[in-house]
Amino acid sequence: MQLRDIVNHLQQLGVEVKLIGSDTADIQQVAGLDRANAQQISFLNDKKYLSSLEKTEAGAVILAPIYQDACKVPMLVVNNPYYVYALVAQLLNPIKNSYQRHLDASIDDSACLADEVTVMAQAVIQAHVTIGKGSVIGCGAVIEESATIGQNCRIGANVVIRHECVIGDNVIIEAGAVIGGDGFGWANNKGKWVKIPQIGRVVIGDSVSIGNNVCIDRGAIEDTIIEDNCIIDNMVHIAHNVKIGQGSAIAGQTGFAGSTTLGKGCTVAGQVGFAGHITIADNSHFLAKAGVTHSIKNAGAYSGFPAIPVLEWQKNNIRARQLDKMAKQIKALQKQVETFVFKDKDE
Repeated sequence: MQLRDIVNHLQQLGVEVKLIGSDTADIQQVAGLDRANAQQISFLNDKKYLSSLEKTEAGAVILAPIYQDACKVPMLVVNNPYYVYALVAQLLNPIKNSYQRHLDASIDDSACLADEVTVMAQAVIQAHVTIGKGSVIGCGAVIEESATIGQNCRIGANVVIRHECVIGDNVIIEAGAVIGGDGFGWANNKGKWVKIPQIGRVVIGDSVSIGNNVCIDRGAIEDTIIEDNCIIDNMVHIAHNVKIGQGSAIAGQTGFAGSTTLGKGCTVAGQVGFAGHITIADNSHFLAKAGVTHSIKNAGAYSGFPAIPVLEWQKNNIRARQLDKMAKQIKALQKQVETFVFKDKDE
């Protein structure tokens, strides 16, 4: 693919791009600045890699206007290099779809599969399932009765989508994820646990990405909801009746207890824990290992356990590291006070 073809593709997607240098380079793949060859395109998104830019042998580089004078090879000058790199990487690495239904797959006669749906070996499609055009169902995946999957979805190997759950368009669910498993609903009577049937669904919006081994529990009565354009990393647990707001990003090993509502545009770092029945404001951001025990009413960055505003948490951390020094100072002051007190009594 020539560089001009890449530029034309970006322009069709509405990207403002300025090409400087020859547009005839044959670009076959993406690569890092320090490893790229003449048939690869790279990008610069951080000034600390300027030394690599000056030495690169890439066929072209994607970069911001402020760095163009440092580049000696053809370049695509854009406002958001990392975003444009993602678009170019997608173009050069398209998702393969064979549009076949493997003979070892089990597809119920009542299931409704649109054109160009791929079903791989040992996948199971149960009764009254609906799958949209261009979707791919991976090896060993199980799509239970009356579940709905939209168009151009990619369902990974051994994924389980439980009965009646709804998946939107352009959704990626990586291997081993379980969508719509029973929520942790139990009632206790004199020490005996009695299971509460979970009769809600999981409803996932459009353009959502769900990582490997994620578990999203179905609602107890109402639905568990993941809104459009959310990205969820590996091994995240989302309990029953949780709602994840549009455009939120959640890193690995995060856990949400039941009936928590995360606002729109939130970011959650790894191993953050959310207590149940709390509400988090839009555009809230949580640092790694934060413990969110209460509702967050104001947008901002939070950390610690219990989670507090980051500036306050940082001050507390600095003071905590000084506790030993402060304790010694207090002990010394106590001795001074005692000395003065006893001296006054003697006089």
